[in-house]
Amino acid sequence: MQKRRWLIVVLVLTTLFGVGYLGVCAAVYKYQDKLLFFPDDYFAQDPSSAGLSVEEFEVEVEPGSTITGWISEIDPAAPWVLHFHGNGGNISHRIDHLLLFKQLGFNGVVFDYRGYGKSKGTPSEAGLVADGHAMVKYLTEERGVNEQRLVYFGESLGGGVAAAVSETEPPRALILKSTFTSVPDMAAELYPFLPARMLSKTEFSTKDRVPKFLFPKLVIHSRVDTIIPFAHGQRLYQLCGEPKAFLELHRDHNTSPLDLGEDFKRAVHDLVQESVPKDW
Repeated sequence: MQKRRWLIVVLVLTTLFGVGYLGVCAAVYKYQDKLLFFPDDYFAQDPSSAGLSVEEFEVEVEPGSTITGWISEIDPAAPWVLHFHGNGGNISHRIDHLLLFKQLGFNGVVFDYRGYGKSKGTPSEAGLVADGHAMVKYLTEERGVNEQRLVYFGESLGGGVAAAVSETEPPRALILKSTFTSVPDMAAELYPFLPARMLSKTEFSTKDRVPKFLFPKLVIHSRVDTIIPFAHGQRLYQLCGEPKAFLELHRDHNTSPLDLGEDFKRAVHDLVQESVPKDW
């Protein structure tokens, strides 16, 4: 009789655990975009406060979805660097990138994906990639930027967006800073107790894209990155075909690009300057 009672208790507990586990899996599957995208509409800083003059723009991608951003143009004949930011905040947190590009002698562009900053819409993998394509189209068709002078700078999740856009609209060069190999890879590391790869609807599989790119690639990653492990950067570099370069940093994930040292600035400068034709 005692054994029977214990068996019933075990069965009940096992059932409750199974139901709870399935419930967690279902919640993660349903709400995973909220676990990945962290848009913010509060602008922490204005470019003018940093001594930077910019032109603000807004582009409709599709009904209900727009992209907004800032252009820092110093010389139309200079290289153009299009920045794809990470999964949180908005462009007001990326003013340092515009300052960096200006310091290096480049025109700089930052933009917010749908749902971020002043941009309208709801973020998703397909949506962010569509936003990236719309941004390239805006620069090349409406702003008259020569595609031969355009370099993509993808930061964190933005590296996944930039790589996806690069498949059909290749830049002169691609910079991947602190970028993961894929969302399922990251999810499996963050949630080892869940079948994360099976649950992931979002891919951003940069590792499957970079081997096909023939243009120059610069992979930048920090060994002490506390958000995206260093191994992701190493793996992406290994998968890249030539021409390629790797720069190891020793600062954390969200360190300002102005504080990453001269080696970082030199690597970005040299890649852009050597990739953009001098006679265009």
